[in-house]
Amino acid sequence: MKISRRNCMIGLAGASVSPLVARAQQPGRMRLIGILTNVVESDLDEQERVAAFREALLLHGWTGNGIQFAYRWTAGNEDLVRTYARDIVGMKPEVIFVVGTSTVSAVLQHTRSIPVVFVTGADPVKVGFAESLARPGGNATGFAEFEVVMGAKWLQLLREIAPTVTRIVILHSNNPPALMQLPELQRAASGAGIQILEASVRSAAEIERALNAYAGETGLGLIATPSAYLAVHRKLIIALAAQHRFPAVYPNRRYSADGGLMSYGVDRVEQYRRAGSYVDQILKGAKPGDLPVQNQEKFEFVLNMKTAKALGLDVPRIVLARADKVID
Repeated sequence: MKISRRNCMIGLAGASVSPLVARAQQPGRMRLIGILTNVVESDLDEQERVAAFREALLLHGWTGNGIQFAYRWTAGNEDLVRTYARDIVGMKPEVIFVVGTSTVSAVLQHTRSIPVVFVTGADPVKVGFAESLARPGGNATGFAEFEVVMGAKWLQLLREIAPTVTRIVILHSNNPPALMQLPELQRAASGAGIQILEASVRSAAEIERALNAYAGETGLGLIATPSAYLAVHRKLIIALAAQHRFPAVYPNRRYSADGGLMSYGVDRVEQYRRAGSYVDQILKGAKPGDLPVQNQEKFEFVLNMKTAKALGLDVPRIVLARADKVID
């Protein structure tokens, strides 16, 4: 089964405001929704996810000419995160939809009154976004993906598909979602007799230095953790992994679609769709502090068989059978 990308080019500039929909029962009232994401606007997968968010609102009855969306795309750039967070809050939208842990943090530094619906890879309670998962309180709620055993799952998949791996480079950007995964990953690796090699990177040059340092070495694998910074440079990471013949596992399907060996992570399209439902409830009068933070329940395993063959890997049938999507 081949994976396909949905062509849903939104065609909006990073600082644009575009009209979409409004409730027919509220004629003449314009509702502004801010959207602040941590990737680049040209990312087709992000556009598919944002389209799912908008479609959720459409399905909940927001039709007509009364809703506007204000978009900002930060591309994992800290300066843009700070600037655009301030810009979005300054527009005084009725709700802000925010993607990414550092992006949510930046928005909440500027407002504790405008409702915020987030998607984050960190534990919202530990990073201060919510008082509790059941009753977040304050002005923010949303969807998280903080499975602390995810790191062990990545390790398991890598060992199943590349059993000769004895050392694994863990590529991360020192962000909360990545740091949360490291302890469990290190414990699992220690029990399996595998050496963990941490590489903290925040730029393309650092990524190149980190992976080129192991050029020509055998028995080496790669795990790329969730990070906006890594996602922006994912094609570089995938190319270097192919060049050095590193079996690799990535945190979401966008990597596999671009040629990465395999990915295991949350279904982000589903997260965005559910976030749209939360925005609908807030627009209808619900308080974000009363809407529980929901952890992700749906995960997907994507395997790129073309890359596996190029690496000379013999994928076990049991692994192939577990894949949600296989790229031939």
